This record gives sequence, structure tokens and C-alpha cells, in this order.
Amino acid sequence: MASLANRTVSTPHHRGAGSTLKAWVQIQELPKHLANVLPFLLGTVLAYWEAGTLNWSVFWVALLALYFLTNGTYIANEYFDYENDKANTTRIGGTDRVGVTTTGGTRVLVKGLIPRRNALIASVSCFIIAIPLGLYLQLVLGTGALTIPLGVVALFIGWFYTAPPIKASYRGLGELFIAVGQGLVIFGAYYVQRGVSMLPVVASLSWFVALPALKIIREFPDYDADRSTEKRGLTIIFGRERMATVYGVLILLAIVLFLPVLLLLDSLLAVILLIPIALLGRSAIITLTGQWRDPAKMETAAVSAFAGMLLIPVTLTIAFLISAVRRW
Repeated sequence: MASLANRTVSTPHHRGAGSTLKAWVQIQELPKHLANVLPFLLGTVLAYWEAGTLNWSVFWVALLALYFLTNGTYIANEYFDYENDKANTTRIGGTDRVGVTTTGGTRVLVKGLIPRRNALIASVSCFIIAIPLGLYLQLVLGTGALTIPLGVVALFIGWFYTAPPIKASYRGLGELFIAVGQGLVIFGAYYVQRGVSMLPVVASLSWFVALPALKIIREFPDYDADRSTEKRGLTIIFGRERMATVYGVLILLAIVLFLPVLLLLDSLLAVILLIPIALLGRSAIITLTGQWRDPAKMETAAVSAFAGMLLIPVTLTIAFLISAVRRW
């Protein structure tokens, strides 16, 4: 009976169409697409704040391209992280729960809900679909000479974050890849509307620093699985004791880097930034005081960090949008 049950789980074609569709929705990690959609909206709002106009054709095509790039990345991660996810018993969310703040992947492939080969095909297909969208943006909609290079960088980072031969997240480069890849989303969204400017760079400083910090804290609950599968993030390389301090310092730096934005806005609208600051600060305090050794506290720190990180572009978008409406 046990072998029969195991065989049923590992052969997705025995499942109903509804269950298979649900698995395909899960593996895309659509809630986590917010980590790219929100900074994209911020970059767009920054362009509107500066110029008072937007090219909506550019907006929708660029957003669609971002969806496929993000989808390709997440599904590729599921494919190449298969052994690591299978060994991960300490992930946030336990063995089954999947959400915005959980770690250790969706477990769709681990449970055999979708054949691994099909996931790989889906990932590659998403990246291929994104290519003509990038070409259309630059060659037809005239978004500038950096459009295609930015897309190439995004594709490179998305694929080689877990794929060989680079396998960035397995060789201590995952934090850098995340910072550059997702950090460029704000700049890219602004660029396709307005071109090169320091405005999106200044506005994204906190986001750029908070991203690798989040990657570090999310490695804490996955530590044992990462070590057993030779997935060498910075937390594995330097240990949780040291990286807890590094994490806390990065979060405090991210909070300080809100200052340039406060000077740009120069209004009471900036008060809204206290929301992500409070969440990030809470997470930093837990790690700097050593409370992360308690699994419950560690989960609180990771969840607070993720919520605070997402609220950086949310609060900035709201503040700049209200300011833009007043300006124009």
C-alpha cells in the first residue's frame, strides 16, 4: 500500500485536470511576483512624477515581459532546487504551506504534482516569450538602446541564479544576483518611460540594500537543507552567527537610505515610510539581539523582513503618486 501511495504521488498524470492546473498555478508563485511588480510600479510612478505623462503601451508590454521573466525564473528555481527542496524539513511553512513569506519553494515538484521535465520546458518557454516583447519595446515602441541589454541581464540573472554552470545561489552569489536583478526593475521601468536618470537610482537605494538582506535572513530556516545539498549562500559560507550581525547592519543601512527619498519628497507624505521602517527595524532587532536562535522568533524576523521589503516600493509608490498628482 505504501509503495502504491508513493507511486500515485510521483506520477502527476494520474491526477485530475483540476489538481494539475492548481499545481501549475502554485509553481508560478504568483503572490511572490509582487516582489517584481511593486518595484516596477514604483519605477513607472517615478517617471510620471517627473514628467506628468506615461506611455501606456510601453507600460503594458513591459509589464507582460516582466511577468514572463519572473515566471521563467521562479519555475527554473523549482527545477534546479529540486534536491534542496526535497531535503528541506525546516522551511518556513512546514511541509505543505505555501505563501508569500514561506521558504523552500512550492514543493510542487517534490510532491510529484508536475513532471520535472515539464517544469523545465515551461521555464525556458517563458524566457523565450519574453524576448520578442523586449524587441518590440525597443524597436517598435522606441524605449531606448538599453532596453534589450537590460532584458538580457534580467534573463541571465533569472536563469543562472540556480542553473549550471554558474548556479549563483549555490556559490555565494545569490545575494548579488538578487540585488542586481530585482534592483534593476525600478530603473528599467523608469527607463522605458523616460530614459536614463539618477532619480530611480536614488529612490531604490533602500530597496537595493534590503533585497540581499532578505535573502540572508530567509537562508536561516533553510540552513540545514542548504548545508546538506551544498547550496552555499552567504549564511552557509560564513555561518548564522556572523550573518545575523551582517543582516542587522544591512537593514539599518536600508532604513538610513530612506533619507534621500525624504529630501526628494519634502512633505509629510514621507511619514508613510515609517511602516516598512518599523517592520524592518523589528526584524533587525530580533537578529542583532540573538533571538533568531528561537525558531519562532526567526520566523517572525523573516516574515517581518519580507513584509517590510515589499512595503518599501508600496509606500514609495503611494507617496510619489500623491506628490505627482499634486504637481501635475
